[in-house]
Amino acid sequence: MAIISLSVLSSAALMLADLSHASAVNSKVQSLAPAINSIFSGGAKLTPQILQTFLEPIEVLQARNSYVYRDGTTLRLQGDIWTANGANVYWLGLDENVIPPAGEPFYAPLNASYPTPGRTTEVMNTLVMMGASLIRSQTLGVSVGNPLSLMPSLGVYNDAAFEPMDWAVFQARQHGLRILPPLTDDYDYYHGGKFNFLRWRGFNISGSDSPLPTDTMQFYTNKTIIQDFKDYIEHLMTHVNPLTGLTYAEDPTIIGYETGNELNGIKWADQDVPNGWTSEICQLIKKLGPNKLCIDGTYGVNSTHFAVPEVDIFSNHYYPLNNTILSADIAAIEKANRVYLVGEIGWKDEGKGDSLASFYNIIQKREGVVAAGSVFWSLFGHDVPNCEKFVDHSDGFTLQYGNSNNSASVNSKISIIRQHYFAMQNITVDSYLPAVPCPDNYIPGYEAQYTYA
Repeated sequence: MAIISLSVLSSAALMLADLSHASAVNSKVQSLAPAINSIFSGGAKLTPQILQTFLEPIEVLQARNSYVYRDGTTLRLQGDIWTANGANVYWLGLDENVIPPAGEPFYAPLNASYPTPGRTTEVMNTLVMMGASLIRSQTLGVSVGNPLSLMPSLGVYNDAAFEPMDWAVFQARQHGLRILPPLTDDYDYYHGGKFNFLRWRGFNISGSDSPLPTDTMQFYTNKTIIQDFKDYIEHLMTHVNPLTGLTYAEDPTIIGYETGNELNGIKWADQDVPNGWTSEICQLIKKLGPNKLCIDGTYGVNSTHFAVPEVDIFSNHYYPLNNTILSADIAAIEKANRVYLVGEIGWKDEGKGDSLASFYNIIQKREGVVAAGSVFWSLFGHDVPNCEKFVDHSDGFTLQYGNSNNSASVNSKISIIRQHYFAMQNITVDSYLPAVPCPDNYIPGYEAQYTYA
């Protein structure tokens, strides 16, 4: 067997790096041919088709190490339009749905535990099979307020919490997926959010208070609390992932950060999130990671934030699906010369709004012009290593790909999602849902989970 020297591979990679992304494939193959031919003896015939098989893995690696960036109303990767379709997988850093075996980290009052590596890898495999490109995950950005959190108490860090986060980021990279984490939450959930920062500074407010007191706005206006939050963001983004050698700020796998999840003021959906606060958080994100995108985390399209130049992407969540609001959102954001992402959809709503297919049709018509894509809520897999059991969540929107207990209606919707995600890449697939093996007896490895998909 011929052994490819590092110098030959390096020279081939450098030749590819010098080529314009827009160049024809034949031109790339011709440039690569001398380096590849030098590896083989005996005059082996290397046709353009065979040479292409050498080129593709290098192109994939180049793409994974390139940043997604905004160009006006589009997202691009290496000059080409990049579509952002996928799933909310909120539990990748910290879960609330599984009681782990005795002896494993578990915080019973909030039912908090770390997901197993196998669960994370299975969901990545599932997303690749679904034609996805993006994961939105709260707990890869929001992790405060309980003993298993990244920041259990103010200024105190539990870096053991990085282990499942690091694995999720690494596995997303290996599977060709990108990640978008919110940085805080408008709700008082197990993974924490803005109310933890308020309570740490003496504002005894709970997310369940009704109505919320006016001091809730201190999260956005109190300089001390803002600095607390910024310190947390800096600790998160400057962490070096030992599986990649990159900080989260450096890793192109994380395309950017969302200022928060469904942020409001003191009333639900009031969109009372100050421009100054949004600008300050986006500026920090871009200072720490100059190639990062900043996503406005307001619940709904806050048109006042069009005046914040640091915001790259605006978003909205749809429960139920509403074509009229979607069309209006896209039109407004096109006028503002930004990108639009559907951050959550209630994919399972039956008879409460517009159809999933019609909703996707609007996105598809605007793909590449404002609408980057959509991310459904929310994906779960097996309780790996237990491949006999799927993990359930109680909100009614759990998507379990490949569950034999799915109804025909549920599988039909999953098929619509999969066909749409591939269609956004100009690929046509039928309604068949290919199986995704459950990785039972899973042992984490480096190359074992590598994929060119």
